[in-house]
Amino acid sequence: MKTLQNYHFIKALRPFSLSVAIIACGLGILIAWYQGHQHWDLAFWIMLGGILAQVGINLINDIEDLSQIPDGHTNIILIKKLISRNTQIGIACFVLASIIGLYLVSIQGWSLFIIIIISAILSLSYNMGPLNFKHRGLAIVQVFLLMGIVMVQGAYLAMSGQFSVIVLLHSIPVSLLVSLLLLSNELRDWEEDKNNGVHTLTVRIGYQNAVRLYWLLVIISYLLPIIFFFLGLLSQLIWLLIPLLLLLPIKRYLGANDRSQLTPMTGRFFFLYGIAYLLALEAF
Repeated sequence: MKTLQNYHFIKALRPFSLSVAIIACGLGILIAWYQGHQHWDLAFWIMLGGILAQVGINLINDIEDLSQIPDGHTNIILIKKLISRNTQIGIACFVLASIIGLYLVSIQGWSLFIIIIISAILSLSYNMGPLNFKHRGLAIVQVFLLMGIVMVQGAYLAMSGQFSVIVLLHSIPVSLLVSLLLLSNELRDWEEDKNNGVHTLTVRIGYQNAVRLYWLLVIISYLLPIIFFFLGLLSQLIWLLIPLLLLLPIKRYLGANDRSQLTPMTGRFFFLYGIAYLLALEAF
């Protein structure tokens, strides 16, 4: 069960996870920039809109906990107030992101509007609606699509006004590590989720299989850039060696009883990998 501190604004904001929006939007913006679509103003609004959208997602994410708080909980009233406040701020962030999105649509056309609608559907399908990715144990698929593939392609589209298969390919390694970040969260909370009947993918397939999936995602995220390098889609690979230094402490956390630092460490790995991938592009 989460404590009162988990619902305080900074905790609910999950600031370490905002690196996802920064890297995903940055990748789409940078590829467009290298292709000659060099618009500082658009780049600023795309990045701000992406960050606001993720802040909104993070802040409303705890609303599901309202139905799980025991009636006799000591801080039930205060927790409900904090969740309500965070949800209201999250909705405000969504509204601001939507305004920015509509501004970008007015510049780049209705194809961008389609991306925004798809993003909204995927956002709402995390733990509600017929898809309900979380309760089907498919949350890592949802973030792979929403915070990876769609966000990168959307940022590129907002900069260039067009879709790109090349951008789709480049978005896959980063998207895999977005899923890795969520998987690390499931691994950290495995015992608690199992005891509370929360059927995450890790609970469904078992801890050891989830660890194997963790390493598989890491391996694929390195195999793809190697392939891209030989296809001429990446300029160099040396930058991608830097994040590998974090895999040793991550390996220890995966085998430890106390995995509280697994998600922050995976977040650092994701951010370093994302920066390294952006540097590896170098006007391919």
